This record gives sequence, structure tokens and C-alpha cells, in this order.
Amino acid sequence: MKSIAQFAPWEYVNRLHDLRVPGYTGFPDGSVMISSYLSANAMFGGNSKAAVLRAQLVRIVSGKPEHAFTQTAGFDRVFTGQGLPKDIIAVMSIVNTYQDQFKAVPQFAPYFQQKDFLQAMADDACFGLDCIGFVGTYLVESALEDSYVGRRPLDYAAVFQPVRSLDEITDYSAVMLTNGLHIQLIDTVNERKGNSIVVDLCQSTKGGPQTNFGVTIRSGGGDFLPVDTFRAALASRQYAQEHAADNAARAGRGEKTRDYETFLRAKFTQKNVSFGYGGGAIFQLSANGEPQNIVGGSVYVGVARGGLSIRTPA
Repeated sequence: MKSIAQFAPWEYVNRLHDLRVPGYTGFPDGSVMISSYLSANAMFGGNSKAAVLRAQLVRIVSGKPEHAFTQTAGFDRVFTGQGLPKDIIAVMSIVNTYQDQFKAVPQFAPYFQQKDFLQAMADDACFGLDCIGFVGTYLVESALEDSYVGRRPLDYAAVFQPVRSLDEITDYSAVMLTNGLHIQLIDTVNERKGNSIVVDLCQSTKGGPQTNFGVTIRSGGGDFLPVDTFRAALASRQYAQEHAADNAARAGRGEKTRDYETFLRAKFTQKNVSFGYGGGAIFQLSANGEPQNIVGGSVYVGVARGGLSIRTPA
């Protein structure tokens, strides 16, 4: 990864709120805002509407010049929450060009009752980004990486090395939940208060790409999931019988049963741990800020190897 980004994370959020679709008249200047969280992972809501859009789009452009685009990896990522802005715009342009055919699809017809139909589709999670899609596409768009790399949230620890103290946290650090389920980017460290810092945080979560201003990160340890052990158990299903027994016991107590992955996360999570994955300190990310950061909890904070800065205009 390169060390100088062409623009800051908060600027990327603003760009995603103002995608310009050529020829689109639904909004006076052809702008569409990415306003939804979209993930192919069923644990986070899935991508059913986007998947239907993909299937219909492939059908509609069959035999047309746009068909070649549907055979690319960039096209597919649009419907899994990891699309680059140029590819999202390309898909929106196809919908705009062939809107009469899309109107004829019952599931999409209601969108076209509104003049701003592309925005209506974006608001209803036909388009969107997930957390890793936001971070991964930022690295490409800001020229830190040459192409999109598919990673899980904690895989970013190989790029953003987990720190061992609050003092090491800088602007443009990555924040990764210790359970491996979410990643965010620090845009700016605004204040340092001994055992805590206050930051502006950029991410994609409920409501899509956003900047959360004034979010607190505290030192002191927290929950630790031994990720390698957890992933091995998840792949091997070696605890399947224990999981079945657990669900039987829960049902007997009138409690809701849980899937195998959720069971394993509970089984392996350790409390009040100071250091974890990659030797990184475990911090507590608060559910505060404006708008509120809704994804708080135990986190690692990683700093880019070699440091990271933003290009200043000449």
C-alpha cells in the first residue's frame, strides 16, 4: 500500500453522497447519494434486492453493448456492497438508459413512480456499500492501492498494524472490532484526554457511508476473540454436537436458539483482555458522536505501515 492518499476519508464519504450519473434527470444535477448499507452476508441483512437487480440487468442488456461490463468482477461487486464508485455509476447508467424495461419488472415498478428513481433504489438497498467495501474502495479511489483487494475486517490488520497504546493512534488509522465483524476509519484525532481520545470516524453502516463526529475511544481492554481458533472451528464444525446441545438447552429454557457461528463467537470470546490479535491493545469504542456511531464495542486500532498522509494541493 502506498503512503500518500489523494483525499481524506471524510472527503470520500462526501463523494459517495454525490455520485453523478450522466444523463440522469431524477435530481437536478444528476446526483445520487449512496444511502444504504448493503452486504452479501446474510448475518447483516443480505443483498436480496441487489441480487434481483443484477439478474434483471444481465437479462435486459443481453446482446447489447453493455453486456461485456456484466462479465467483469467490478460489476459483480456492485451487488455485494463492495463496488467502486465508477462501477456503481455504470450500473445506474444502465438502469437509466433502459428504464422502460426495468419499469416492466413488478419489483422495480414502484421506484419509477418517482422522478428520482435511482435515489429511491439506493434508499431501498438496491445499491450500497458494506464496511469492508467502504474501506477497500477508499484505498483504491484515494490511490493508496492499485486495485480492489477482498479482505475481511481483521485482515486489514496486515495493512494497518494494531497499536499497543492510545498515544500511537493517528489520523487515518483503521478501527477493527475484535470480533472481526466491522471496520471503520479514523479521519481525525481531535482530542487526547489521558485514557481516551476523541475522533471523527468514517464508515459504512446503517444509513450507508457516513462521518461520525466526536466519537470516543478509551483504553483499558475488553472482549477478545482468538480469531484463528474461531475460524478453524467454524470451518471444521468440530463443535457441531455441542452447538446442538446448547440449542436444545436454550429451547428448554424458552430462549431463542442461535446459529453455529454465533454459538462459536460466544464460546471463544474472552472478557477483560488487554492485548489480542497481532499483539494489539484492546480499546473500547463508544456509541456516541454526531450522528451517533451505532457500532461500538471492543476494538483494535491499526496504523498504516510506514505511516499515512493526505496529499496537500500544490
